[in-house]
Amino acid sequence: MSFAMKYCSSRSILSMPDLTPNIGLFWYFFAEMFEHFRLFFICVFQINVFFYTIPLSIKLKEHPVFLIFMQIAIISIFKFYPTVGDIALYMAFLPAWNHLYRFLRNIFLVLVVLLACSALFPVLWHLWIYAGSANFYYSITLLFNVAQILGVSDYFYVYLQREHHLTHGQYLRRKDGSEATLVLK
Repeated sequence: MSFAMKYCSSRSILSMPDLTPNIGLFWYFFAEMFEHFRLFFICVFQINVFFYTIPLSIKLKEHPVFLIFMQIAIISIFKFYPTVGDIALYMAFLPAWNHLYRFLRNIFLVLVVLLACSALFPVLWHLWIYAGSANFYYSITLLFNVAQILGVSDYFYVYLQREHHLTHGQYLRRKDGSEATLVLK
């Protein structure tokens, strides 16, 4: 592939000229935006992915595989043109942390929403494009991405909670080593 072709494809991904509806968050936002704000919001949305890199790298410096999982998940959620393959890539990592399943707080809700959205994507696409009804397709993409964010943040919370319990123990201790109780006033 020539340099010009690589440059053009990278540039088109960064400038987002194609507003084809997809399972991402941004296509409808940019379709409805005034043209003179476009460059500002493209920069803000592109930088959004990088805001999570440094804090995650600091927090997960001892756990590089989980850091890679979190970065792939964040990139696939906040990508301009995501595909089902991007989502499948980070979901393929989930069995590596099957010891965390029982501690997840929202796993049932996330699974039900992801399955319902996956079933409704083609139906709402057909209703919007071919039947000419209201655009509920964007609503289902918002719900799908909220479920992904909820699932990834749940995994992150449970992973950090497990690491804390492994390091400091599961129960509160005083400085002298005796068992402590938490009293709220």
